Amino acid sequence: MPRLHRRYTVFLLGVIIIIGGISLSWGIQNNFGCTHTSKVTLITAEGIPIAGILQVPLAASPSSPLPGVIVIHGIMGTKEWMMGFGHELSRRGFVVLTIDVVGHGNSGASLGEGTDLGGIVALEFLASLPYVSTIGMVGHSMGSSVARQAINQSAVQVDSLVLVGSRAWGNTTYPHNMLVVTGLYDELFDIPAFLNTLAEFFNTSAPVVAGQLYGEFSTGTARKVIIPLSNHLFEIVDPYAISETVDWLMNSLKGSPDAYWIPSQNLIYYFWILGGLIACIGAMLSVLALFKILIKLRPFQQIQYVPNSTYSANTLVYLGFGLLYGFIELGTLFALLLVDIPIYFPQGMGISVALGLFTGGLITLLVLLGIKYFQSKKTVNPPIWNDYGAFNGNSLTLLKTIGLGFLLGLIGIAWLYLWVLPIDLLLALDFRAFLPFLKALSPLRALYVPIYFLLLLPFVLVEGLWLMGLLRTSPRETWYSTQTFWTVKAIFIKILLYASIIIIQVVGSIAIGGALISGSIGFQLIFLYMFIPIFAVSTTVIAWSYRLTNRFYIAVLFNALLFAWIMAAILPIYL
Repeated sequence: MPRLHRRYTVFLLGVIIIIGGISLSWGIQNNFGCTHTSKVTLITAEGIPIAGILQVPLAASPSSPLPGVIVIHGIMGTKEWMMGFGHELSRRGFVVLTIDVVGHGNSGASLGEGTDLGGIVALEFLASLPYVSTIGMVGHSMGSSVARQAINQSAVQVDSLVLVGSRAWGNTTYPHNMLVVTGLYDELFDIPAFLNTLAEFFNTSAPVVAGQLYGEFSTGTARKVIIPLSNHLFEIVDPYAISETVDWLMNSLKGSPDAYWIPSQNLIYYFWILGGLIACIGAMLSVLALFKILIKLRPFQQIQYVPNSTYSANTLVYLGFGLLYGFIELGTLFALLLVDIPIYFPQGMGISVALGLFTGGLITLLVLLGIKYFQSKKTVNPPIWNDYGAFNGNSLTLLKTIGLGFLLGLIGIAWLYLWVLPIDLLLALDFRAFLPFLKALSPLRALYVPIYFLLLLPFVLVEGLWLMGLLRTSPRETWYSTQTFWTVKAIFIKILLYASIIIIQVVGSIAIGGALISGSIGFQLIFLYMFIPIFAVSTTVIAWSYRLTNRFYIAVLFNALLFAWIMAAILPIYL
């Protein structure tokens, strides 16, 4: 019996891993057949579509209605960010509707202030379901403002409200039964000062004590604040926050445990996150193997190139110039994030990120040109562009090489989207491990992909010149050991500064018992958590592309499209 080549075996393994990860996430999302999960689209009074995921326990019926809960994400988030609450509540006998706020996820774009942000139509829809009894709401950060708008402007009574990473509002009786969840390291809050502001809502003149119950559930005056050991981003997946939320909604909406009740400490939502991580790993494994398969086909064989050079960077070049590259990129990125760019663009933060990376790419290209100039002055045989994996042959050969490399990159992106789209449409799932990775694009969001792509193309081209050119270290003994070594070192130098800032923020916050860097700058640092895994993936593709062809053109188009896809899919849209 003939053996499969390793590349085919790895490709099939990647597909199996995708299916396994998605199956695990789907099982958790549907409580292993005890909950029915479906996508819903609601229309606001202004005609804006609101995308949602509805989780209904199979036992819910008009004769045996169950409490309903609306879950709303924060700024820059989507409904999938909040599914930990949805999974844990639905498996305990709650009907859960998790929505994309206007301008976020797959909902329509915002039409301006004063319009329904999605909470009002969600509240009225949930109240109209014959199998729903009492109603509660959970809002994270901006989502609490959406909940407030809905509670204030809808005639539907809300009997419980959970505010996560948000300031309290109302009075001692309104809204009913309010739980406040704020992380000890939340970048937007000074916890001691924040606790002092709660006294007026908790009907006490003494300092509010975290974890203590104020008021009574039966009269709707119950109040409580908890302080999980997390920051603003991770409050929504914190086990303590989710357990307390589940308990709070049970006491508020059910009164006592019922036949559906599972102890709040028995959580399984992290297996949903694990399933997403497994699927993401399988997706990347399959696309890398696909490149290996296609490069062996006759039309693509000609882009493989065997270099004459034995160039490699020493430790000083690797660390020194690697850190220089990181400082320039990080500096331009955050400079443009913090500056109000006078350019109208519906995805405002997106243009800041894209221009930040674009500017960083141009500056690092100029620096690279300067480095090459000084190298030419210091040595008789300085590295040439060919040594950096950039160019070889005449113009016609080069254009053909670039074109075929770009075609392979496009095939890789198409392969991923052929998984993402049906899984989104049929199973209401996307590829993520809490943090977003691959998400189906709405028609409106797809329009922004070409804009980001054009801005990011120079950045990823220059990144290839640095990571697999100037900073490429000596090869190892075997093909795969070299690949592993190059990939690890490239990822390390790429994310070193990003990871260092996060480590400083985390360690410093733990040391002082609060956010080390707070306010708007501290909030901006949250996004480093998203950059790191995405950059790790893109760097892996650069190293793989170079190892396959001694050129990085496959990675240039693949990574530019990948970045453009992710940005278009997750950033809010305000028309």
